[in-house]
Amino acid sequence: MASWRGDDTGHNFSAFSFGNTIDRAGAVAVPRSARENPSRRVVRHLGIPEPRHILVSLLSPIGDTLLATPALSALRRRYPDASLTVIVSASNAGILEGNPDVTERILVPHPGKGAPLFRFAQAMRAINRMRDKYDLVVSLSAASSFVTFVSGLSANQYKLHSPPMWWAVGGHSAEYRARHTIDQYLLTIAPLVSPPRSDDDRVPRLYLTLQERSAARRLLREHGLAPTKLLIAMHVGGDGFNGRKRWAPKRFADVANALIERFDAHVLLIGGNVDVPLAERTAALIPHGATLLAGATPLKVTAALIGEATLFIGNDSAPLHMAAAVGTPSVGIFGPSDWNEFHPVGKTGYQHRVVHSNLACSPCFRFLGNDAPWIPNTCYSRACLKAITPQHVMDAATELLAQHDASPDVRV
Repeated sequence: MASWRGDDTGHNFSAFSFGNTIDRAGAVAVPRSARENPSRRVVRHLGIPEPRHILVSLLSPIGDTLLATPALSALRRRYPDASLTVIVSASNAGILEGNPDVTERILVPHPGKGAPLFRFAQAMRAINRMRDKYDLVVSLSAASSFVTFVSGLSANQYKLHSPPMWWAVGGHSAEYRARHTIDQYLLTIAPLVSPPRSDDDRVPRLYLTLQERSAARRLLREHGLAPTKLLIAMHVGGDGFNGRKRWAPKRFADVANALIERFDAHVLLIGGNVDVPLAERTAALIPHGATLLAGATPLKVTAALIGEATLFIGNDSAPLHMAAAVGTPSVGIFGPSDWNEFHPVGKTGYQHRVVHSNLACSPCFRFLGNDAPWIPNTCYSRACLKAITPQHVMDAATELLAQHDASPDVRV
């Protein structure tokens, strides 16, 4: 059995405080490392300067990186004059391209030729040489904390807020499981920044250029798709959790065929190079035809294509959150992953539906609140995804399309 949920209009921040703690002298409290080395305090107090150079280590999947952008924006608002450097990998660097909150990106491993381990060591040495430059370090994932540790960046560091000893014993706290990933990132920097001024401060930031939008529109024209055509963007891939978050191509095709028949819609199959085989299998099952664009566009042009669509349907993966960032209504299909922690977040009025199963074992994949990472998840049955039928997704899509004309335009 499956169910779907609509928008979460209220967000409860009472589980934790974004406010700074004030000591009796009127100074903002700082981590122990900063107290032990007063010359490197990172807060404004009695003439002590605020950070001039902030380093954020963000070695995460593309979708998680996008969900971290509200935290980057909060740091920029708090420290408008500081440089903000972000450590990224080649795979997630593109999602931050053009982001005005980011001053510089550092690639790990180091770009160029040579074995990955050698290039990783090169990057560590380069970061280590700059360790005295950074007044404040923020690590937003376990891999990020490892990199900052190896690089010798230990002073004034704020790490992802996580259950104690989670890497050894795990952490099944209901508090962590109930908190969205965006709020987990914001919690990490809660001692530094003010609370979100509104729900819109929690919306992921994706900055598309005029050239990227024009490239998407040109591509649609080349495929004979007029701006007035009802477009449904679908992402049938996603390689997170070893590919176990993917709904079956046959079921995507069934939904596509039903939407084509009922609404005279046209389906765009989008995604990256790794998604091409699944997209091709899905396209072969759509007799009225679909436009296969998976692997054909850069990351942000893909986002621009989603922005041109009337509706997005996809697995729990980066394009689902890209749809929310550009304001395209979305249906998210959630199997093993926790919809409480990963559901799409858009601007006020954003329309989305989350479709998930009600199996007792689901969800089993979380941002925080999992078993220890050394304990393997051996379930490959995909029972949670098989419990979601094409009719469940079609019902959610139909409701969003029915609301489309009456809803305010919240696109960016």
